[in-house]
Amino acid sequence: MKLWFKRKRQPAHVGIPTAVEVSLDQVREAVLHYEAEMPQGVTRLSLLLPDGSLDMKRLSRYLGGISDQKFYLSKETYEIFNEADRQIPYYLDMVQAAVDNYMEEQGKLPLVKGSSQSEVDFRLLMREHYLRELPPFPLYMTDEEFMLTHKPSK
Repeated sequence: MKLWFKRKRQPAHVGIPTAVEVSLDQVREAVLHYEAEMPQGVTRLSLLLPDGSLDMKRLSRYLGGISDQKFYLSKETYEIFNEADRQIPYYLDMVQAAVDNYMEEQGKLPLVKGSSQSEVDFRLLMREHYLRELPPFPLYMTDEEFMLTHKPSK
């Protein structure tokens, strides 16, 4: 005797992630949760797409859905930026590599002379062929392991 079971129909929207609008802080928190759940050695760099943005689909479980907003990651400083600031990680990564190379070869920091905020001297880096492009905004050295930031110190 064969028994036929009728399958309950699932609503059409089940399994389709909800579209959500998220803040920069929510994305930063989601990335921290992602990193905490990943095996050792897997970092936020694994979330990077070819255009430098974060893969929001992979963060959807931490955000409650998929955001169509784009957020960008600096590979060098691991900072996350929103769409309006998408230029910052590009220049941070380029200048951080130049500063690291300059320090390794010259043994000193490439800072603007007399700068009270540790501003990076782009012209020096260009003149010495460490940079190939001049950033449109200043970058500064932090006290943390010679990392760069786009925010002047206070």
